[in-house]
Amino acid sequence: MKMRDDAEMSELSAPAAVAALPPRWSPRRSLADFYRPEPALPLRERSDEARRILMHWRWRMFAGFFFGYAILYFCRKNISAALPVMATDLGYANVQLGLIGTALYVTYGLGKFLNGIMADRANIRRFMATGLIISGLLNLLFSSVGTIWLLAIVWGLNGWFQSMGFPPIARGMTLWYPAKGKATRWAFWTCSHQAGTAMIMALSAWLLSWGTWRTVFYVPAVLSIVTGIVLLFVLGDTPESKGFASQEAFENGKAGDQESYRALFFRYVLGNRTAWVVGLIDLFVYVIRYGTLDWTAKFLVETKGYTPVEAAFRAGVMPLFGVVGVLASGFIADVVFKARYRAVNALSLVFLIAAMVGFDQLGPGHRWLDLAFLAAIGFFIEGPQSILGGVGAVDAGGSAKVASAAAGLVGILAYVGASLSGVGTGYAIDRFGWSGAFSFWIACALIGLFLCVFVWREKQAA
Repeated sequence: MKMRDDAEMSELSAPAAVAALPPRWSPRRSLADFYRPEPALPLRERSDEARRILMHWRWRMFAGFFFGYAILYFCRKNISAALPVMATDLGYANVQLGLIGTALYVTYGLGKFLNGIMADRANIRRFMATGLIISGLLNLLFSSVGTIWLLAIVWGLNGWFQSMGFPPIARGMTLWYPAKGKATRWAFWTCSHQAGTAMIMALSAWLLSWGTWRTVFYVPAVLSIVTGIVLLFVLGDTPESKGFASQEAFENGKAGDQESYRALFFRYVLGNRTAWVVGLIDLFVYVIRYGTLDWTAKFLVETKGYTPVEAAFRAGVMPLFGVVGVLASGFIADVVFKARYRAVNALSLVFLIAAMVGFDQLGPGHRWLDLAFLAAIGFFIEGPQSILGGVGAVDAGGSAKVASAAAGLVGILAYVGASLSGVGTGYAIDRFGWSGAFSFWIACALIGLFLCVFVWREKQAA
């Protein structure tokens, strides 16, 4: 009888004992917990003090987004300055070097889309910091290998973690800031990657002057890791986590609140004609943008007679004037065209075509004219790129809840263009010389200009 009682007690107590056990650890659950958004705090009452705190966080978030993304570019565009020296040191052909760049663009584009979906529901601060830290570690690894396939694999992995930078920024810029003046605000933020590109080109030129091409990856790696750690302490998450209401950037933002994320995603992203057309325009813009950024230093060395150090410094003129182009595009779009920024894209592409034709036809021995054409190319390519990939992509989505995913869709199409740029430009150079590369870029600009017609009259978001 006692044995039966003991057995019954054991059976009855088993479920309770199991329930009392802590949940089994799993990497998936740990990652989900790590990237879970911070809980919302009770809304603050309106007061001067609350407004002061809100403005403090807006400036703090913007500063983190700006400087964090600029440093992220250190671990992506450093390869542009290193390419001429890598080619000599490792003995690879142009199309092989293009394979390394293409590996990053493929994984970056795919990652920008998938990470965009995840970032819409993830912790902004931790998501962005992860990209910076791991990208820095991969740059250290890249500097220690030499075979073409290892270089391509490591650089491809770097592309995935580089893609973790923009989606949380797209989400943060949508939630923390009002719609008014968004083109100008996005233009100011977009200066981060032009500034980052210009700074890394200058830094890389200095590093090349006393070290090897591998040194160009050591220093940016350390800076990226340190910046990622700093952002963990500087950035916040959503406005709700600080006691503020999110800013809706679209007229239908509140109406969309009742729909599930999946419904919004299919309605405003995958089924959105405007998002696809904007993405296709950005595809051809990115062919030109990364073609000119990645290959100009090599072009200057091989056709203009510059040393690798001189070429790196001069190539830095493009992103430097790109900053001016971005700011001018944002101001003109908001003030002159009354937020009809797609007209600015078309006009920029017209002038870009003229600048590329002039630079291609200009022979050696014209150092000041070289600088002028480089400045013009940077000025007119960065304006459309920043507007299409930033405010254009987010507006095309049409709902604040899928801002990162919409930007991700445009981003993956853009980096299809970047992928074509790496191998396509390398093939054009090997087969037709440098004029073939310029013809390739000019053709892409013409196609992008033609596609602008399809969204010229599209209604802009308020």
